[in-house]
Amino acid sequence: MSAITDLSHTLWRQRRLLERLVYRLEVQQLLLAAGRTRWISTATADVEQVMDRLREEDLARAVQVSAVGMELGLGQEPSLRDLVEHAPAPWNDILREHQAAFLEMTSEVEELTRHNRELLARGYSSTRDLLAAMTDGQEVGGYSAAGSSTSFRLPASTIDRTV
Repeated sequence: MSAITDLSHTLWRQRRLLERLVYRLEVQQLLLAAGRTRWISTATADVEQVMDRLREEDLARAVQVSAVGMELGLGQEPSLRDLVEHAPAPWNDILREHQAAFLEMTSEVEELTRHNRELLARGYSSTRDLLAAMTDGQEVGGYSAAGSSTSFRLPASTIDRTV
């Protein structure tokens, strides 16, 4: 059963890539939370690079899952759950571990992505509010020199929008 061995190796590579994705998303989150916008584009490029590698591995996995499915008499498109249920020991346990790890890491990736989007939206909103306050003299929220929340009104000013 070399097809199942190849599949297991691919699943391990995908797990390592998912772990790297979690790390990259956490770095991105820390940068966003700290307001370190200088590195956001680099962090985003790092996330996209890992996602590209995951897509490549996903294609390899699809081919290997099909081959294993055919060997086990499950057809060309079995799910990982189908493989877990029908693979002989010890492969069924190995595949079950992969499945559990994927579910856990996928949940973590989804949570980090959601939180990062919220941080980006808040940053965008704060920037928009500050620009509105600068041009319209509106009140804007911010922080005092002591670090406590405060609001202030900026005098209306003209911003030269030409470059």
